[in-house]
Amino acid sequence: IPSWFGAFVREVSSFVFLYQSLALIVFMFDAYYKVGLVDLAVVLLAVAFSMVVKKLSEERLKRMAEQSNQLMALRDGSWVEVSSRDLVPGDVIRVTTGMQMSCDGILISGNAVMNESSLTGEALPIRKFPLRNDDSGFSKEANKNNQLFAGTVVSQVQPVTSSNGDYLTDDHVLCLVNHTGTASDKGKLVRKILFPQPISFVFDEQLKVVFTILGIYVLFCLAMAIYFYQGSPTATPLLPAGILAGQSMAVFRLKRRQIYCVDPRRVMIAAKCRIMNFDKTGTLTNEGLEFYGVQRSRFVEEQNAAEFEQFTGDLGSCDELLQIGVASCHAVTDLGDQLIGNPVDIEQFKASKWTLDKEPKFLDKIVPPQGSALSVLHVARRFEFVHARASMSVVVQDESTGKLHVFVKGSFERIKALSNARTIPAGYDTACNQLAREGGYVLAFAHKILDATLDQLRTMEQDDIEAGCGFIGLLVFKNMLKPDTAQAISELKGGSIRTVMVTGDTALTGIFIARQCGMVPPENTVVLGDIDKKTGCLTWTNVDSDEPVADIEPLLDTRGPDGFPLTELAVTGAAFNYLDEAGQMAPLLLNTRVFARMKPQDKVRCTQMTMKRGITGMCGDGGNDTAALRAAHVGIALSDAEAAIVSPFSSSNRSVMSCVELLIQSRAGLATSFANYRALILYGTTMTMHKIITFWFSNSLSDTIWIIIDALIATSMAIS
Repeated sequence: IPSWFGAFVREVSSFVFLYQSLALIVFMFDAYYKVGLVDLAVVLLAVAFSMVVKKLSEERLKRMAEQSNQLMALRDGSWVEVSSRDLVPGDVIRVTTGMQMSCDGILISGNAVMNESSLTGEALPIRKFPLRNDDSGFSKEANKNNQLFAGTVVSQVQPVTSSNGDYLTDDHVLCLVNHTGTASDKGKLVRKILFPQPISFVFDEQLKVVFTILGIYVLFCLAMAIYFYQGSPTATPLLPAGILAGQSMAVFRLKRRQIYCVDPRRVMIAAKCRIMNFDKTGTLTNEGLEFYGVQRSRFVEEQNAAEFEQFTGDLGSCDELLQIGVASCHAVTDLGDQLIGNPVDIEQFKASKWTLDKEPKFLDKIVPPQGSALSVLHVARRFEFVHARASMSVVVQDESTGKLHVFVKGSFERIKALSNARTIPAGYDTACNQLAREGGYVLAFAHKILDATLDQLRTMEQDDIEAGCGFIGLLVFKNMLKPDTAQAISELKGGSIRTVMVTGDTALTGIFIARQCGMVPPENTVVLGDIDKKTGCLTWTNVDSDEPVADIEPLLDTRGPDGFPLTELAVTGAAFNYLDEAGQMAPLLLNTRVFARMKPQDKVRCTQMTMKRGITGMCGDGGNDTAALRAAHVGIALSDAEAAIVSPFSSSNRSVMSCVELLIQSRAGLATSFANYRALILYGTTMTMHKIITFWFSNSLSDTIWIIIDALIATSMAIS
């Protein structure tokens, strides 16, 4: 980054400053030294403010990007100490507790607990597992639990010194360097900041025309002045400073409200925002999920069919199998009496009231609550959650019986497809969908007893282990709305902002939250578009009556007293891609309120499509929506993590009211800039005509009057 002198030179060599300098030179040429010095002070003040903001932002970026430490790397068959700056893809390094990762890598031996708050903003550390020693391909998206990322901190390491063949063993935790420098995830963040996506603001484009017209006007007035007085009329050098005054003051006021801006030009763009997309989890709703209850399935031998039992919030009153499954089917670990892992897994394990023993026999040892008749469990094998499979599984050994139990946990759609059809209760889809409509996050469990020895278990594939499982029940969590979300959505809609939800959660849960926060009016009908898995065709369904809708056009043409349609659309990620490829999504875009099951790349595509319809904002927590935050005209991350820096705006106050405050201050700043723009152009033309008239009479105002007009009246009006 440039020095303070270099930053100053960069500012004074800009086109705007050169324009101001030429205007000031004319003042000096006409011997208006006092006026010229006062205007010069105002211009230098504006230059200093811009220079300080840019310099501090660049230094913050440098502190985030620069990192160097010594570590042990495997070179030519021996371990040597090297600088992290010298790492290249393919190096194998040792991972130690307290170490800060300076590259992206793949964990190939041992377990690690990582603090990824600097990248994701999540306060809870994440448990990482070594890559399996099998023939399955590596995918960056599917194998996130096996990757360590640059900028994250190692909270704890656990070497794997013995294995059943699943993992590579070593006395140290080993990591294979995958990406370094700007190729790492952290490097990509820095690169996006250094080379942001160019956005053209029509106000800036029109200024070129305005300056051209003013230039012609100045030449005309100059000729008139020379004819009458042999003097030189001047255009005010305060015009650029006045235009930036509203923008600068808006940034200052936003900072006082803990909303930070890394690209001040976006403030003016935010003022014209007409569409605001929202992530759901962590943005509209609270960060974590809360345990809500379970619904046990019971197989009735006489009927040769399964049926649901009554929904209950007491897990301890359920069947033993479901209790064991909830207690064991997760990837939670204990670090200094703090549970580490996926937030859903942690909430699940807390609901079971079981505990982890710090001296496991295999992978984990899980102890039942005091007074329970259930036995201690030993986790013999674990297959971590993979998004592509939408499930995870464990094999646990019951200490009292020695039996091996297989538990599979995942989305209710995945578990239905995996389970024995005889164990699926009648009305399974209806029950699951109803829980989702009520805002529930539904996980399904399946189980079987594995007829194999521990030696045989070591060589079995995951698909073979999970085959033939029977459905045993549902586990339900709820994600509660933030207290001020409904108020924020109401204020945004009152400001003529179209609010839209773009979430990775299920469609029915998203619709429930959209209705709860007022994004969808209570009297409106919601029609869900999804892809039929059997036919591969697009289907539309009324989410309230569960009846199919053959044609949505008549519904969209029906309008209420306010002139808006009485039917809102919701689409899944699969339906969104189907409609997009067919060219049918664009016409339905402004009728669609909820986009569900959206992957990060789908969120980007959705944001880009809405940007074609108007100035678009995106509000998220800076996790998997980072790319969409950067793509939008106005991105605001409700996070203070490093990943949030790629967004033009970020707020350490994780409230949706930050969006309201951003748009209020942006509109105020734009109104101020336009008012200054009109006032200063009028001021410049008025003063020029005044000079021409005084030249006719061979007279002129004193320096003191000019100082009062420029330094006090014009400048104070621009700032206020």
